[in-house]
Amino acid sequence: MMITFVALTVFVQSVFGGNLVEVLQNDGETTLISLVKQAGLADALLSGEYTIFAPTNAAFSKLPQSVLDGLQRDTNALANILKYHVVKGSIHKADASNELQLETLAGTKIRFNIYNHNHVVTVEGSKITHFDLTASNGMVHVIDTVMMPPSGSIVDLVAGNSDLSTLLSQVQSAGLAGALQGDALTVFAPTNAAFNRLGSHVLNNLKSNPQLLKEILEYHVVPHTEYSAGLYNREQLATLDSHHDVIRLGVSTHGVVINHRAHVTKADISATNGVVHIIDHVLIPARHLFSSILGRK
Repeated sequence: MMITFVALTVFVQSVFGGNLVEVLQNDGETTLISLVKQAGLADALLSGEYTIFAPTNAAFSKLPQSVLDGLQRDTNALANILKYHVVKGSIHKADASNELQLETLAGTKIRFNIYNHNHVVTVEGSKITHFDLTASNGMVHVIDTVMMPPSGSIVDLVAGNSDLSTLLSQVQSAGLAGALQGDALTVFAPTNAAFNRLGSHVLNNLKSNPQLLKEILEYHVVPHTEYSAGLYNREQLATLDSHHDVIRLGVSTHGVVINHRAHVTKADISATNGVVHIIDHVLIPARHLFSSILGRK
């Protein structure tokens, strides 16, 4: 009987690679294992069937040291971050679909995006680099960036960033706050300085023409989720404005440029209903570039 039990154990480990913690160990995710143990979550991961989106050691090294130190001092915050990387059940690569959301053990959701042009799959913008590491009690997918739970919706995110206060006031003036509560949105968010670059004359013209203001703001919104891992050079994205005008992307090792002018200065800020990329110029649809209402005769 003992021989049979040992043989069965060996068989299970050879097929599944061991339990979740053992699979993480075998794949070399030493930082994650150390933090899981520090947060007191190791036993919990062995008590049921789970899928772990496992950041590599290099992913953790991308975090500012002050953030990592703070998490290690606050085990509750650390546990919450780690739980954000775990969902119940075994989720295979084949189960993923674009914009699929799964609830995590932290109580908040993570979003899949599938980009067919470069065969990339992301979860909350983190690229999945290794799929379907099967454990006896679940599944592991390896990711290249530590995921941070979003602090709220896109509107919440804009409202909470003082450098986007002009955008917030313009959105409110145009009555677009409700539209930005929809799901699966990408917003290219101009900073206060970006609006200032338009000049007071243009800003006053926009203020006096709410319909044009609304259209230009909608030109900054793409009606699906586009993290930076899915962007590519010369990509054209249709926007939410009434004419579905496109924005044109230039992607290189130097970053992302939109319409040959606006630079993405901060990318991949996750929200509960999509993602925000901060840009340094306001985007104007080509058909309005020389409009007299913009003061550019």
